[in-house]
Amino acid sequence: MRRLIVSMNITLNGFMAGPDGELDWHEPYWDEEMGKVIAKQLGDADTLLIGRNTYQCMAPYWQAQQANPSAPRDAADFADMMNRYKKVIFSKTLKTVSWQNARLASRPISKEIMALKALKGKDMVVYGSGKLVTQLIKLNLVDEYLIWIYPVAIKQGRPLFKTRLDIRPYKTRVFDTGVVLMCYKTN
Repeated sequence: MRRLIVSMNITLNGFMAGPDGELDWHEPYWDEEMGKVIAKQLGDADTLLIGRNTYQCMAPYWQAQQANPSAPRDAADFADMMNRYKKVIFSKTLKTVSWQNARLASRPISKEIMALKALKGKDMVVYGSGKLVTQLIKLNLVDEYLIWIYPVAIKQGRPLFKTRLDIRPYKTRVFDTGVVLMCYKTN
């Protein structure tokens, strides 16, 4: 059975975004070493699960990156994967999606995820998509969490975990920027 992996950036105090969805706190800490790790993670997957807000940000960005002739080779390779991979968009308001290989989820989340897990293929990954992740956690559908903890605290924000969750760590990595990647599996 395929695994569902959540890869999420959070602040030291557990927020995945500011109160209005701000993500500016993580940009100064991102570096090439982290990019290589996330590219490896994406290489182990073949399907992206995305919420509406993240879709509306990612689709134009990654389509433009792939068409950018001055993008570094590793960025172009990552953009190729983001554009080429299957993408399932979870939205109650979108009627169509235009990103290459993207489709709207056609069933309730739990049924959609169980059907996707039953298909042959590599891992499925969720980047960002806070509202979707909150529902996946609530429904106990996540197999693994890759939590990128940034060395910054913000006053208010949207917490990643809104309920108790018992998970077990299996790997930790500290980056030169101070970001810590904590990898957890569900019990």
